[in-house]
Amino acid sequence: MSADLGLRQQLAELQQQYWQLRWRLPLWLQVDAAERDGLPQTLAELLAYQSEGTGFWLGEFIADFPLAATTAQIKHKGQLLGVEADWIVINGLAGIDWDLLAASSGCLRAGGLWLLITVTPEHFALQPNPQAQRMLSYPLQAHDQASNFQQFWLSQQQDWWLYNEALGLHRQHLAKAQQTVLTEPSASTQTTDSKHPADAELVPAPFSSSEQQQAVAAILKVVSGHRRRPLLLTAHRGRGKSAALGIAAVQLQQLSKQKLIITAPNPAAAAVALQHAKAYLAELQPDAPLALQFWPIDLLLQQQPSADLIMVDEAAAIPLPQLQQLTQQYSRLVFATTEHGYEGTGRSFSLKFQPYLQQHCPGWQQLRLQTPVRYAEDDPLERQIFRSFLLACEQPTPAYDPALPLFTKLHPASELLAQPSLLAGIFGLLSLAHYQTEVTDLWALLDNPQLHVLALYQQAGNEQEPGSTQQSLQLLGCAVMSYEGQLPPQLATQVYQGDRRVQGHLLAQSLAFHLATPELATLPLARVQRIVIHPAWQNSGLGQYLLKQVQQHCQQQGVTAVGSSFGATAALLRFWTGQGFLPVKLSQQAEQASGEPSVLMIKACDSALAPTMVQLHQQFAANLYLQLADSQRHLNPRLALQLCQPPVTTIDTPAKQQLVLFAAGKRPYELVELLVLAWFNQHAHSLPIDLTPLLVQKLWQKHSWADLSKQHNGQGKQQLINQIRQLIATFCLNQP
Repeated sequence: MSADLGLRQQLAELQQQYWQLRWRLPLWLQVDAAERDGLPQTLAELLAYQSEGTGFWLGEFIADFPLAATTAQIKHKGQLLGVEADWIVINGLAGIDWDLLAASSGCLRAGGLWLLITVTPEHFALQPNPQAQRMLSYPLQAHDQASNFQQFWLSQQQDWWLYNEALGLHRQHLAKAQQTVLTEPSASTQTTDSKHPADAELVPAPFSSSEQQQAVAAILKVVSGHRRRPLLLTAHRGRGKSAALGIAAVQLQQLSKQKLIITAPNPAAAAVALQHAKAYLAELQPDAPLALQFWPIDLLLQQQPSADLIMVDEAAAIPLPQLQQLTQQYSRLVFATTEHGYEGTGRSFSLKFQPYLQQHCPGWQQLRLQTPVRYAEDDPLERQIFRSFLLACEQPTPAYDPALPLFTKLHPASELLAQPSLLAGIFGLLSLAHYQTEVTDLWALLDNPQLHVLALYQQAGNEQEPGSTQQSLQLLGCAVMSYEGQLPPQLATQVYQGDRRVQGHLLAQSLAFHLATPELATLPLARVQRIVIHPAWQNSGLGQYLLKQVQQHCQQQGVTAVGSSFGATAALLRFWTGQGFLPVKLSQQAEQASGEPSVLMIKACDSALAPTMVQLHQQFAANLYLQLADSQRHLNPRLALQLCQPPVTTIDTPAKQQLVLFAAGKRPYELVELLVLAWFNQHAHSLPIDLTPLLVQKLWQKHSWADLSKQHNGQGKQQLINQIRQLIATFCLNQP
């Protein structure tokens, strides 16, 4: 019993020290096979002082260990929105959901206990992780392979308090990390009845930090100050950015501002701001309805409701064209986004959107929140999470000389695992250049052997040949490829019939089910999951070079066709079609990540397959033309023009005479509408693209004049018809 009391007292004193520093305590319980039976008793000792607080439990419950009623079992990230915990236990004995683990860390309050339970490190490194099954492509099984990611994670651990039966509670030896010397707290500081530790920052309610208070003041100034001076709020996760939006909305409501809108890439991304706003308003006016309303970004851009302020949370996960359109339509805007963390927005947003703001809104303001609201800076747990999942692997901008040769290198997972600096560089580039990178991306990169990385390099200096050291290379870009297909014929038929789905074979499954070509799913295929170029060197031709190298590599590996699926934009379509890829499928709904419909593009590596790919493309383009008046009515008209193929038509002399009379104002539109459609079908792809959206929307998508008026700056029916008359006069009557 004395040993038990010693452990309880030692852990309580240690937690008190961390509480005084406003840190969270990472504790790693390492269990060997002989200690399994005593685990409930050990947990009881470690959690003896946690029973009164709110606790989160990740993983399976442990038999014979009773938990307090205030304990919640967390199974998905949606449960973590706007909630806090005093302690968190992660039971990793039967596998770990690393994405959920990383996300939950931000919910732990200062002084809280973070308890990870695993087998001993030497066994953990070789232990399969059943939770990795969702990372793997059919027919791979997680229980058949050790987890590369777990080995990488172990290599990153530096700053833990450990407990095991042999050594008791002790500090992990730090070979290189700087240690903070913790002294035993004096009697004068051992108090637990104050709301905050003695050195916590004191700010007035409802604020959690002085920076958050400044952020709310800056948001209010956007509404009261000069027009067209948007505010950009950036922060790491856990800095109170979303809460600041909610608090500011309520304060604006108290100032009689009732038209307040928040938008985000999805409703979950705006939930924290709305929760804080509701809670704060309930304190001030318990029965008052909240003025702040969520609008999906596409609906907001389409209907353009009037607003005193538009708030955009997680703005970096919204496609840049939509942010630019929002900036054009509204004059009072706040953009908030996470720089790092599991939201994973990267710096690409800053590199691309800030120059746009500088050009179109010269008075824009930026505020970066750096102080955590639930714990102090330099928190050991946050350092662990950032290091373990490469959430802050800043990379220097590489040098690039167009006169020097380029080359590519293939990096399998084993090489990424053996060279952590190489992995950090590649994953840092993926995070930097892509709008949404998550822990699952890093996890899959290491644990799914069907994924391969092809990196684009240039030798530093004037060397003409690739050097032998990674340090001498300039990493300019990379592509992540997924090998797919080669499904057994019976399985391919089952997928075609809708009886089976296979994980990790998006391209093969689409070919079998959506495009009714199950025979193609039996062939070796490859899909480009991501292709990124460092933002400093985009639009330099490097993307085209890298994609050609991807195709060449796939040909060498016997792949018959390469494809890719992504949120369709005009620029991306031009890039891929410029490399000979053909669109063969378009989703009916916008994908959550990009806000754009997802397009599937494909290119044959085997010349014998090329006619089949052309046929699939022609079928798709013809079907899309018919869908534009129905399921694809709201497709961006520029995308519609790029993707669809109208039927071939001819304009005879009598028809052209009718169009002449229409252009001169001597025929009503309704009388010649079919003739205008025939003319447009014939010449749609040769007209200036800036002049065609109106015709696409009216003739192909069958929008009403009232809807068109809303989308074309309030112009009335007659004004729009006059535009069509002018187009006919300019581009029809002048043609031979």
